[in-house]
Amino acid sequence: MKLSMIAVPLLVLGCTTAATTPAAQTAQPAATTSAAATPAAATASTHKNLQVLPRDIPHDELIAIMRNFSRSLGVRCDACHVVTATEPKQVLDFPSDAKEEKRVARVMVQMTQQLNGTWMQRVEQAEGHADAPEGTEQRVSCWTCHRGRTDPEVALPPPPAQPGS
Repeated sequence: MKLSMIAVPLLVLGCTTAATTPAAQTAQPAATTSAAATPAAATASTHKNLQVLPRDIPHDELIAIMRNFSRSLGVRCDACHVVTATEPKQVLDFPSDAKEEKRVARVMVQMTQQLNGTWMQRVEQAEGHADAPEGTEQRVSCWTCHRGRTDPEVALPPPPAQPGS
């Protein structure tokens, strides 16, 4: 349970596209929106409670990021978003912060933004690439660890061979 709480936020964090800047982003005021009421050409001003992703993110880019999260974690939207109705179709409360998975996902998105920004730049500099511009390439994403699972598989090296075995 604890690992899945970490996995979902990592998905949200790591699945931001390269178009999303890795610069630290501050919390934004809460608001509301619904998927059914949001046209594809909607502007970011209709998106509510965006706290990690840019406020001015185009609707299509936001949807692409969310779909990437879904694929990377092997989940559907209701893994992070509260379901308010199921009939005649599922309705989600996207702005709600009621689910812990969504709160953890935000932290994981921030983590991947920092890894791709500050930390990858430090690695590039350590490798002798001092001119490496900050945040030019996304190298860590939700998929990096999750590979289509809510709980990342912890890969450990095989134990050393026992003498005489």
